[in-house]
Amino acid sequence: MKELFLRSFEQYSLLWIVLSAGIGGIIGGWSKFLFEQMLPAQFKMRMEARQAFKKYRYPVIRAADALDRRLQNFVQFVDRKWYDDVRDSYYCISTLYLMGAYFGWCKILEDESFIELLHSDNRAKKHTIMFNTVYKGLTGFEYFMRNPDIPVADVEAVEVPRLAITAIGELMVKRTAENGKEAKSSVLGFVEFVTAYNSNPDFQKWFGYFDNLFAGMERGANNAQWNRLLIFAINLRALITFMDPQGRLTAPRIFHYHQEDMHPDVWNFVKKKMDDRKIKYTLVEPKI
Repeated sequence: MKELFLRSFEQYSLLWIVLSAGIGGIIGGWSKFLFEQMLPAQFKMRMEARQAFKKYRYPVIRAADALDRRLQNFVQFVDRKWYDDVRDSYYCISTLYLMGAYFGWCKILEDESFIELLHSDNRAKKHTIMFNTVYKGLTGFEYFMRNPDIPVADVEAVEVPRLAITAIGELMVKRTAENGKEAKSSVLGFVEFVTAYNSNPDFQKWFGYFDNLFAGMERGANNAQWNRLLIFAINLRALITFMDPQGRLTAPRIFHYHQEDMHPDVWNFVKKKMDDRKIKYTLVEPKI
């Protein structure tokens, strides 16, 4: 048996050498590609994503915080119709600006690090999920599925298309270069926005979707417009809580929108989504 094995090895020795060399070359080439190109590229991608996120985390949180405060004010005093006051458009135009500023900063972060974040670590991926959840608060139909109390046509009437939000973000972003340095991204200031909104048809067209969300708002559990706004407000507040869990940049938030005549089925769905994502929140309990 031993002699047969030696004879077979001698007979096919050249073939074994060729196969060994081929396999070794493949392994060596793959190892070189892995350690010299693939891993360094992934490491660079993660570092760039973290740098971009670190750079824009503060303005995103501050913009979200400012918008969150306005939404709470709008919901609390909706019956006073400040947004619809034709004698003074400040409340209306400033609300639209706060919406645009938030999504403008989101567009900057998306452009500079979204793909990197998407392929980065688990926490970074959770960030993208939370960001997308805020968008879905304006665009998603899942919150109203199988709800006989809220007509589908009413839900469709207050939907904000995802690409409309993208267009708004693009309009709000400005890039300035100083002394030949790389262009710095930021969003329009309030005066710049007011000037553009009053003179640029594109601003009026795309911001019209946000105006449609706020204008003529009426409180009501079966009102699709009212529920859509509350969904968006809750998801935004959940994002702030996720990005600033220790409350170092923002004041602690209490979730109370479910008491604002929100449809119970809609609230239960929103709450389930937060529980699934393990968002920590404090609810205001109903008064007895």
